[in-house]
Amino acid sequence: MLFNNFYNSDFFYYLRLFFVFVREILFGFWWLIIFLILGKIFFDLRKRYLEKQRRKKEEIKEWVTLAVKINREILQTPKAMEQVFAGLHSLKDSSVSLEIFGQKKEVYFIARLPKRYKKIFESQIYAQYPELEIKEIEDYLAIFPPNLPNKFFDLWGGEIIFENQGCFPVQTYQFFEAAREEKRIDPLANLIEGISHLQEKEWLALQIIIKPLDSKKWVESGKKEIDKMLGKKEPAKITWQDWTSAFFKNLAFSIFTPPVWPEEKKEEKSASSSVFSSGSKEIIEKIEQKISKLGFEATIRYLYIASPEVYDEINSLSVAAYFNQFNIKNLNSFRINENSLPEVKSKLFNKKRTFLKKIDFYQNFLSRQPGKETIILNTEELATIYHFPALKVKAPALIRILSKKGEPPTDLPI
Repeated sequence: MLFNNFYNSDFFYYLRLFFVFVREILFGFWWLIIFLILGKIFFDLRKRYLEKQRRKKEEIKEWVTLAVKINREILQTPKAMEQVFAGLHSLKDSSVSLEIFGQKKEVYFIARLPKRYKKIFESQIYAQYPELEIKEIEDYLAIFPPNLPNKFFDLWGGEIIFENQGCFPVQTYQFFEAAREEKRIDPLANLIEGISHLQEKEWLALQIIIKPLDSKKWVESGKKEIDKMLGKKEPAKITWQDWTSAFFKNLAFSIFTPPVWPEEKKEEKSASSSVFSSGSKEIIEKIEQKISKLGFEATIRYLYIASPEVYDEINSLSVAAYFNQFNIKNLNSFRINENSLPEVKSKLFNKKRTFLKKIDFYQNFLSRQPGKETIILNTEELATIYHFPALKVKAPALIRILSKKGEPPTDLPI
């Protein structure tokens, strides 16, 4: 009886009427829904096409690959390399790929950059390292097929990112140096030693793609983090909703009270901003030191290639071990981006999807494409992870040239 009353009620009548209306709309205009879906797909594809055309126009056609031959008498510290990066910060409209390539008992320092910047790069290097020799070569990746993996080669790789925000620094070369020469440590020895243990058909490459960063943006992010630690609250911004609300409120009460419009509140200093721990003070000082130097947007990735009979992806962990020595728990740390690894955890088409991810990763490495998740490094941090090894690095993979070039006498007859 109760159900019949509900069924015959006005509410149920209008509910049925509503569903009938929806059904008629779906049956009468189903084609419109398909049209909207196809339209969305069309505009997405068009957007991708235009973006691809824009990149094609901006793409640099001529690139050059330079190999830096290491002299046995390098006495400069990474401070010299920091000056090189400060000079390279002037290349605003392009990226530079700094790479370390290792094979059996051989390691090479490579730079790939637009050809028009070749002289600038060489002048910055020679200014700090006059004893080095720079030679133009073919791309070292040309020794491999254009598409990997295949039945002859397998690969593994990943990207290195930060654990924390970009304004937090990692350990730099100053930590590894001491006043006495015999106590100086070169962190690069760790990576070169790992390369020394590669077998004949194994290759390992480290790629650091850098692009000068507008200092204003990342300096502001660092200052915001400092203000947050000091307890300073950012003044709330006035939105159009605030103005709309104020308008109707003033309209309703204009007879009784004068109109009041939204105003930005002045920054209030927190009572706890003057009192913080010594650890927080050290973190603030480190952040201030990092943002005081020139910054680069960087993509760091590594690639391990080997023939199937000697393939062992564990050998690529020497790169992760290299970056671990720069980690500071209370500031920032390097870590492998799990999303960049070729491994697919899902069991659905696992082998096929892993194979496709490896192909995609290799193509990005080959074309020096910036990663989806980049990090921010200043000149000091860059010089720490990429510099030319000092004289004390004695790893067998490090081949040093026994001679060096000299300038001809000024009075040489022509």
